[in-house]
Amino acid sequence: MEFRVWTELIQQSRGMLHVFLPLLDRGLDAVIHRLTDGKYIPVQVKGRQASLEHSFEIVVPASKLVEDSALMIAGQLAEDGLSSQLLVVDEGTFKRLAAHAAFRGEEIYWAIFSRDPASSRWREYMVPREKLAERLLGAPTELVEAEPPEPAEPVGRHNQWLGFLGESEVVRRLAQNPQLDLFRPFPDLEMVEVLARDRETGRFVGLQVKAAIPARYGEAHFRVRKATFVPSATTWIVALAWIEASGGFASDCLLVPSQDLPAIAVEGDDRWVLDFNPVHPEPTRFDAYRRNLADLGRLVAQIASEGRTLT
Repeated sequence: MEFRVWTELIQQSRGMLHVFLPLLDRGLDAVIHRLTDGKYIPVQVKGRQASLEHSFEIVVPASKLVEDSALMIAGQLAEDGLSSQLLVVDEGTFKRLAAHAAFRGEEIYWAIFSRDPASSRWREYMVPREKLAERLLGAPTELVEAEPPEPAEPVGRHNQWLGFLGESEVVRRLAQNPQLDLFRPFPDLEMVEVLARDRETGRFVGLQVKAAIPARYGEAHFRVRKATFVPSATTWIVALAWIEASGGFASDCLLVPSQDLPAIAVEGDDRWVLDFNPVHPEPTRFDAYRRNLADLGRLVAQIASEGRTLT
């Protein structure tokens, strides 16, 4: 059911809705990144097997409704796909309109939905399957054909390995902070590679992770492609330097707001370049962004909690 919904959203929106899936399931099935305005939308999916009955029932334990502003998408699933009508409603409204009861000592919410939306009390929130993406986009938008993708550059396996290692290190550091929920994009099509959500405030911080090996004079060169670079107040860049001698990442990293990147990076033809020496003792223009890697989980949680730039 969930992957049917993600497929509909990606296909109908033609890439304007990106799906982030949780690394640890704490109640949210996904976060949808709406590229038209940069908003992140937490989502839960509830489904039932299709039947010949005129209506279907959804029962949700209160403990599974984790955020009133999260969007619930519910419907039936048959062998040929999603039902023709889907319920799309925020969890707060669902709790207000649904029946509320206790079952075997557990608090639950339940609702019955008719296949004929005209006769349903939920008709305001019933959406035709083919208009699901339109509902999340907020209004019909003129969708233009995407430009042909740029020719792929040859990428060595070592670079792929190092990039994966950097992302895994960032996920590990963030996972040490129980205040954060973590998500990865599905598919990986945009700048944000790791998405963190503060469990209390519901705010999001998107991270692009860069990893490099220091070269001559101890400098690591981190390259950010301009073609996928979209500066946003909620997007940050994490740059990690891999020290081959110790078999680990340097104790210091860079944590840069994406909006600051053009002002501090060296501009190349198709990339922004950050030159960073993780062990250099002399002052540099990157000192304001130099952070202890061990503090990354705390720092990202601070950004998500307070909703502002670090000082």
